[in-house]
Amino acid sequence: MVKSPLALLAFGALVLALAGCQGGAPSGPTTVAPLSPSASSTSAAPSPSATAASPSTVADRCTTADLKASLGPGLGGGAGHLYPYLVLTNGGPIACTLSGYPGVSMVGGGSGGQLGAPAEHGSGKAVTLILKPGQSAHSMLSITQAGNYNPTTCQPQAADGFRVYPPQETKALFVAATGYTGCANVAVKLLQVKPVQAGAK
Repeated sequence: MVKSPLALLAFGALVLALAGCQGGAPSGPTTVAPLSPSASSTSAAPSPSATAASPSTVADRCTTADLKASLGPGLGGGAGHLYPYLVLTNGGPIACTLSGYPGVSMVGGGSGGQLGAPAEHGSGKAVTLILKPGQSAHSMLSITQAGNYNPTTCQPQAADGFRVYPPQETKALFVAATGYTGCANVAVKLLQVKPVQAGAK
């Protein structure tokens, strides 16, 4: 069957029109992935804990003038040792930081004379604590009872209490305490102290 020229022209125009419509359409659906939680939070404000850890917000070190010292019962005693806790409380008006080992010596004779050697450092991890006014930290003491030593070597003497140097401080506090016996021989090592930890025990 022979088609007229007009019919052929109409058929060609229809084919071109259909081709033009298909050429401008996308080949398939396009999916836009949502932002991941990590990507969407990159501009968020830092968390309170991160802000607290910022160096610009860390308080100054606690000084001897800021602190009050006392003894807590700690772990009690056993096997010829006593384990009281040295408690340091921020008595100042602002927060301060505390970290490391206190210096501790037993004293007696009514004059603050040292009994035995200063406390040695015991094992433990030093942490930096921020003490708000009224908050406390503790450090465990290990005290060997003087009766474990030969009296001739120890030269036992009743203690009046303890001389305490807060960490990194050169001025001492005095903690009055009864029921402890030291050695007048300052070479005898009765004391051991651990780093300060949070809380009062």
